Amino acid sequence: MKERATKTSSEWEQWPGRTPEPQPRKRLRALFMPTDAADEVANLLAEHGKELEERSAQIREAVVALEQREERARELHFRVEQVLRDGALELDLRQAELSIRSSELDAREASVEQAEERVESRRRALGAVELRAAAAQRREDAVRLREHELERRAAELAELARVLDERGTSPGRSATKPVREDEYVALVSTADRYRLVIREGPPPEPGSTVELDDIPHRVVRLTASPLPGDDRSCALLEAEPDPR
Repeated sequence: MKERATKTSSEWEQWPGRTPEPQPRKRLRALFMPTDAADEVANLLAEHGKELEERSAQIREAVVALEQREERARELHFRVEQVLRDGALELDLRQAELSIRSSELDAREASVEQAEERVESRRRALGAVELRAAAAQRREDAVRLREHELERRAAELAELARVLDERGTSPGRSATKPVREDEYVALVSTADRYRLVIREGPPPEPGSTVELDDIPHRVVRLTASPLPGDDRSCALLEAEPDPR
């Protein structure tokens, strides 16, 4: 059986187109001998290793760049938060300041309104004072006119009294004739004329006051009656001024 296997192996090695296998030592030596394919593989490995190193360097650089970007991002985030905190604090301060100013404006507006009310009150009071002053001026003018009128009437009464005195002492009239005491003639000065009123009783004294038509009259003078042949006395009466 062994011989048969040896024979078959020998026949296979002698098969046409079959290259005889080298001896085992030669085969081992061939394994350790450099070949072109091995060089190419080594070169390829070297190229791939270099490429891997370059890629690793790029990856490391990218990692460093990412770390730097993250650091910058953290710094930027911190700054943004700081700015936001500062802005919020500034807004709070501004809000507080605006609240204070609003309160001050409210107080000033209230003060202005009170001042306007006081001014309006003073204006009304001043208007009332002006009205009273105008009324007082009108009354003063009226009193002055009445004084002038009274002075004019007093002058007229004095002239009339002089005329009456002249008539009373005229030659046609007896100076010794007694004067009646039961009646007298009152010559009353009115606004536009004089009128004679016969009154009972003795004639009043000059300077006294006589009630006539419920109006007090002052006796300016006492003289003879202007009526012809009348033996009664004549009292010149002038209305007393209105105390109002």
